[in-house]
Amino acid sequence: QSVKRSKTPHPYLISPKINHISSICVSFPIAMNKSILKIKLLLLAIFASALVHLPTVLADEATIDEYGNVVTSESGQDDVDDSIPANEELSIFIFNQSPFRVDVYWDDGQYGHNVATLDKGKSGTINSYVGHSFFVTRHGVKEGLFTDAGTDHEKRLLFTVGKRNQKFIIPEHAAPSTDPCQDRFSICKNQASNGGCERSPGWMIVHCCKSCDPYLNSKELIDPAKRCSKEQLKTPEPIWKAGDLNKMFDSWATNQTLKDSYGFEVVSAPDCEKYGATWENCKPGSPWVVLFNDFLNDNEVADLIRGGEIEGYERSTDQGAANALGEQEKIVSQTRTSSNAWCMHKCERLPGVRTATTKIEDVTGIPKKNYESFQLLNYGKNQFYRAHHDSSMRDDSPPGPRILTFFLYLTDVEEGGETHFNKLGLSVRPKKGRALVWPSVTDSDPEFWDARMTHEAKDVIKGKKLAANHWIHLNDYVTPNEWGCTGSFS
Repeated sequence: QSVKRSKTPHPYLISPKINHISSICVSFPIAMNKSILKIKLLLLAIFASALVHLPTVLADEATIDEYGNVVTSESGQDDVDDSIPANEELSIFIFNQSPFRVDVYWDDGQYGHNVATLDKGKSGTINSYVGHSFFVTRHGVKEGLFTDAGTDHEKRLLFTVGKRNQKFIIPEHAAPSTDPCQDRFSICKNQASNGGCERSPGWMIVHCCKSCDPYLNSKELIDPAKRCSKEQLKTPEPIWKAGDLNKMFDSWATNQTLKDSYGFEVVSAPDCEKYGATWENCKPGSPWVVLFNDFLNDNEVADLIRGGEIEGYERSTDQGAANALGEQEKIVSQTRTSSNAWCMHKCERLPGVRTATTKIEDVTGIPKKNYESFQLLNYGKNQFYRAHHDSSMRDDSPPGPRILTFFLYLTDVEEGGETHFNKLGLSVRPKKGRALVWPSVTDSDPEFWDARMTHEAKDVIKGKKLAANHWIHLNDYVTPNEWGCTGSFS
């Protein structure tokens, strides 16, 4: 969950101006234009993240100073070389001897900026400045690494730049603390005192546990078995019971207003003849697949596209294994090459986005609290999403399974980009403003998946495919998401 962040820049922030020959660096004042700050932060992150392979350095070269800094014999232990100009660019070497793939973050005094990722046994360099500090986490989650974890001497890994040509080693015994209740960021105490724990309880419990304990009993709720229990979340009754799936689709298929207003069309149905299914291969017992051919107006399409631009598209990821706190690492997807974004905050406040969601609530009768935020999708030429299912065989998580996919096409596609249901042999072409809807569970047991609904996004051959979808859950999704009970934190 997102927490409102302070806009005050770090007092040591330096902005590099990059060209082909050199980088000229100047400090900038505390109060400055927000857009310039964002650009400079981006430039610094890009500049600092260039990695090069370096010779392996043995872990026993490292020592730990009284502040928990890992240093080498070449770099000294406590002192900072005061003769180094504040704007002099320094090359800092980092060696990962730990058993983990790690992320290195520049400590900006807030939540940190990821500047490097190092695999186990690998090394690299970042360009930085005297006085800058860096912390280290397991890759994909901000679970900090410590030296001597689990002992009275455990110290968080924090590297502070004080000399030229420093070498920092992430030692082989580095590991997460055995005490899960930690403050991961220096800003935690301030956020907690300003109501952050109550606004975003799940995110704050996991990331700022110590500071939130007086407000939320986070030392106990850091355990996902307690934090995510139905009793703690006060999970309501499921939105569907046996038979409700067919009732909803039947009500659509017999509603002339939907046909007149949205161009409703039954493509596939359990009773093909009764519902006038348009798919030529429909047979008795087929699953429901329906279209609202004119669901979105131009303003709604434009705002959903704008929302993707606001949030920023990133290469699509999958969720990895969960750690002890319930966090799941995001890993680059091997089955889809598209980019996606999640419509949150500014995006969700766009008028067209709001009305699109309201329309879906109106036609389904399912409230927004059961919805994941709009996923916004961007498929360029030759990009795809191979065969997959939107739900799992049986999902016992607090939100329950995804019962329904409401998929919105935001562009026409000249060639390719169809949504293809592999086990049915059914394909639907993208059309701007069209909504494609299908269930992921069975009518007789809404907690169990319908394996027939495996589908894929075919390669875009010509043009671009933009789309958005709401995944709708059997139970309340919003509350478990607020409490950090749905996997990765957004």
